[in-house]
Amino acid sequence: MLLSCKITSSVLTFLEQQGEDLTPLLESTPLHQEFLRDPSYWMQAQDIEKFLETAQKLSHFEGPLFERIGHLSPDLRSWGVLDSVLRMMPRPQEILAQPERFLSYFISPAPPVDRLNKTDSSIEFDLPVSSMQYPLVTTFLKSAFESLPLYVGQPLATCSWDNIHLKLQWSEEQKSIFSDNDPGHQISPELLKSVVSSLEKHQRELEEKNRELQQKNEQLLQSQQEIEKELSTRVDLQSVLKEPLHKLEFIDQTSIEVLRNNLSRLGDYMVRAQQLITMMVAQDRMSPAVKQAMKKVDWDRVRSQFPEVIFESRQVLEQTQKQQEVENHV
Repeated sequence: MLLSCKITSSVLTFLEQQGEDLTPLLESTPLHQEFLRDPSYWMQAQDIEKFLETAQKLSHFEGPLFERIGHLSPDLRSWGVLDSVLRMMPRPQEILAQPERFLSYFISPAPPVDRLNKTDSSIEFDLPVSSMQYPLVTTFLKSAFESLPLYVGQPLATCSWDNIHLKLQWSEEQKSIFSDNDPGHQISPELLKSVVSSLEKHQRELEEKNRELQQKNEQLLQSQQEIEKELSTRVDLQSVLKEPLHKLEFIDQTSIEVLRNNLSRLGDYMVRAQQLITMMVAQDRMSPAVKQAMKKVDWDRVRSQFPEVIFESRQVLEQTQKQQEVENHV
């Protein structure tokens, strides 16, 4: 499950407005700052939950941090296109009547809504996102739900998120959020629908591009990890050289041939990996995420040392084979 960086963008914006030094937070997370601030970017749910945990530990804010941030969403303006969409809707019912639509801006793939029940003063439903598994993320999201009426000048709603059950309600004394009377907005419904549709299309296109970029980065990281795994399983040449290979019980002519073939295969794997990485980097050469992933696995060192490792291994095998031939003739 992916979560939108509208969440992290809101957190960083709020902490900055509070005058907090973000350096400790940004240094303690492997997530790139550029993406954390991009409301159209997506990250793994567990990564964002961990980021919120770190932010909560390091923040000097007194009180429920993510509840406060969620309530201030209309003022923070950290949701990108979604902010514009919400401000153009004459009534919150445009979103609240379809809660899966609002959730799709924050959760991907959009979670299905079950057991939906609406009254004049409430709406409740189940969704497969547990507040027990993601307590900080769901705290932010339920507070964000509560803030929706603020976009049209109404008081905060009240939202509860108990495991997978979410309930949103507002005071019966207030004007019903689903009322059809709306004398304060004189905008053409057709124009509004067209503009909102255009904004949402733009939002989806941005998010789709970011999803593709994230998938490429994950593929790159996986390829590099596989290469490192192959390298980690090779024989420790320094320790092996202390004892001639031909004296080891498992080394015979057949074993030498197997090792030689395996080295050739490893070389072929490395060539393919380099070709894949070259193509991926060429597509997003300036991407900070690609640079970060390559730095994380120390790709330059792996690429430069791999030929030396293969060459050294082949030399050891050749020396061992020659020594065996000499001993066989003695």
